[in-house]
Amino acid sequence: MTLEELCARTEIHDVLLRYCRGLDRIDMSLVRGAFHKDAYIHFPASLHVGGAEGFFQFLTDEMPRFERTMHFLGNSLIEFDGPKMAYVETYLQADHQASERHHWKGDTVKLWARYVDRFECREGTWLIAERRLMVDWMCRYPAAGWFDDHPDASVSHRGKGTDPVLKRVAGFGGTPSSA
Repeated sequence: MTLEELCARTEIHDVLLRYCRGLDRIDMSLVRGAFHKDAYIHFPASLHVGGAEGFFQFLTDEMPRFERTMHFLGNSLIEFDGPKMAYVETYLQADHQASERHHWKGDTVKLWARYVDRFECREGTWLIAERRLMVDWMCRYPAAGWFDDHPDASVSHRGKGTDPVLKRVAGFGGTPSSA
């Protein structure tokens, strides 16, 4: 494995992580930043199949309808097809606690799925050119009686841009941000 390939793998993995952070913090700039402008998305037909802008609009409307979400990435297999293209399969577990504004009416849904992505490196940057969500299975838990909501849960930061993880930190050679 070359240094160039190791660097590409790291950049691809970081794109996947920023996408999940964007979903969970309702930060659509992070979500948008994971995709090339002409990306194509194949989510289940009831959600979105089509171009990136329609996908971002779907998420902009959908994500605030959840009280909280958590997207957890697992195994990620990155296979290169030359120096500018990679096929990436990433396992995913995601929890979605719906608000009363969502059609799940306060229930929590746990999703086990895979992102099947085609990444392309354009102008030196690896981003998603095509994404497919493969839903393997889902469980829906009723709002009453399943979960004990901890009083210190970080839901109060969701979608407000106040979550401390969103604060930029310095990179190599930079000056660390003050807390």
